[in-house]
Amino acid sequence: MLLLYIMRKIETLVRSRAALAAICFVLLSFGAQAQDAPVNAPEVMPILNSCALIEDRTERETCSNRGIMEHIMNKLEYPKEAQKAGIEGTVIVKFVINKTGQVSETKVLKGPEELAKAAETVVRGLPGFTPGTQNGKPVNVELVLPIRFALSDD
Repeated sequence: MLLLYIMRKIETLVRSRAALAAICFVLLSFGAQAQDAPVNAPEVMPILNSCALIEDRTERETCSNRGIMEHIMNKLEYPKEAQKAGIEGTVIVKFVINKTGQVSETKVLKGPEELAKAAETVVRGLPGFTPGTQNGKPVNVELVLPIRFALSDD
């Protein structure tokens, strides 16, 4: 009888240890995911590599913003069907500059469907960045960019 009692206790302990180990694993997994979760306002924002050597923080960020705008103006292709149909509008694109300075996780949040693919494509094509940092460590930074499509009066 005592042996049966001890065997049941051991069996219960083994099950609870397995459950405890599984819970710990799940919690560690969430911790790893939270650590990689994008930051919206890091201590240091991502900067285009071409602007990274500028020492003044304001000038560096201005250079980076200007570079992003120039890239979009030079590389954005207005879809022909949307032009013919007279479709205009603003497409809102959310994306992440990851820890390695690359654009990832692009997603169109809002805007005319006919223009969305072109906006997402131009954002994916942004050149490399120096990643944003939090507490001195590179972090994933989530950004949102509005891209306005407007037809000229010509």
